[in-house]
Amino acid sequence: MKSFQHALVAVALLLWANASHGAGPVAADDAQGNRAADLEAMLARYADAAKQFYDGRSGAVKALWSHADDVTLSGAAGGETAKGWRNVSMRLDWASAQFSRGSKQVELIQKTVSGDLAYVVQYEHILFFPPGKNTQSRRDYRVTTVFRREAAGWRVVHRHADMQMAREAIR
Repeated sequence: MKSFQHALVAVALLLWANASHGAGPVAADDAQGNRAADLEAMLARYADAAKQFYDGRSGAVKALWSHADDVTLSGAAGGETAKGWRNVSMRLDWASAQFSRGSKQVELIQKTVSGDLAYVVQYEHILFFPPGKNTQSRRDYRVTTVFRREAAGWRVVHRHADMQMAREAIR
């Protein structure tokens, strides 16, 4: 639970920092509307790319990430947070190789666009076959994804996913 709360605090700080550095939390209605529409198109491309990702092919998802040195990935399989495009790229390759014949359903919790930053919070439900196995598996993730508008359009700059779907008391 703490990691998810930390991710939400980080997103809030990113949006605040973006607003306080001239982009402003409320852009002109038409500019903000265009950004929101562009983000919707990006989310549709990301959904299409996820079909390949959960079939063991990471290339289409990787194409939607920023390739900058400030990208980060905290994957649902645990481990250290990958920092920088080289490390994130390798982590995405590794993660995608854990799946075959997969599909993903998304439950959107929150979507926010503020200037050149945006984020989505969602539940992802993955059905897949582990490579070499004939038994289907399921993973349910809580996910926060942060996007930044770059010259090529919206790109993923951070993703945090975990499997802590059940609330547990701290003991």
